[in-house]
Amino acid sequence: MRPYVPLRACIVVAAGISLMLFVWGIIRYPTVIASSGAPLLVSLFVAGIAGYVYAALRCSRIDSSEDALVLSSGLKWGVAIGLAWAIEVAGGNVIVPHRLGATIGIFSAFAAAMLPFLAGAMGASVTGRARTGAVIGLWSGVVSGSIAFIALACAGLLAAHFPGLPGVETPHNSSKVLTAEELAAFNLEDYLAGGISHLLLIGAPYCGALGAIGGMLARR
Repeated sequence: MRPYVPLRACIVVAAGISLMLFVWGIIRYPTVIASSGAPLLVSLFVAGIAGYVYAALRCSRIDSSEDALVLSSGLKWGVAIGLAWAIEVAGGNVIVPHRLGATIGIFSAFAAAMLPFLAGAMGASVTGRARTGAVIGLWSGVVSGSIAFIALACAGLLAAHFPGLPGVETPHNSSKVLTAEELAAFNLEDYLAGGISHLLLIGAPYCGALGAIGGMLARR
């Protein structure tokens, strides 16, 4: 039994970058940590990152040819899915003109949402087992969730620093005019929350479920 180093390294490095971006955002915009939702935000982030690192260190081991297929496919599909989500984030929130960016974002989001199904189906077609598709989906979700968090954290920092970007939002229920610092913190917190949703919901759970469906339909 030996570890699959490329997958392990990818997840651990992505977790380190995510942590640096998260901490830097809080240091640069401390108003984020003063909000009422900050304890939950921090707790969910730590849980997500810790879970990903634990999975990478404890579960990314090759003990059979199926393990090798699952881990290598999970890494490749995860990078593809993560890059598709990153393009969606850039298209919807950073690219100007916004109409062009939004169009790019829609197509990228559709691709990112469907790729886990294809990953699971292709894996299961090789082994004839639906489980293969589910596990490939899980690993692709871990990788893509990490990449998506990094993309959203970067977009949040850009939105906080450049208030003219199309992804900048203002709270609808605010009873006062926000200062520039408060608006920056609001947007950064919103983007970080979106990144955490990728870690905990759209990453491993969604990709694993869609990979399982693809695996069940494609198994021999």
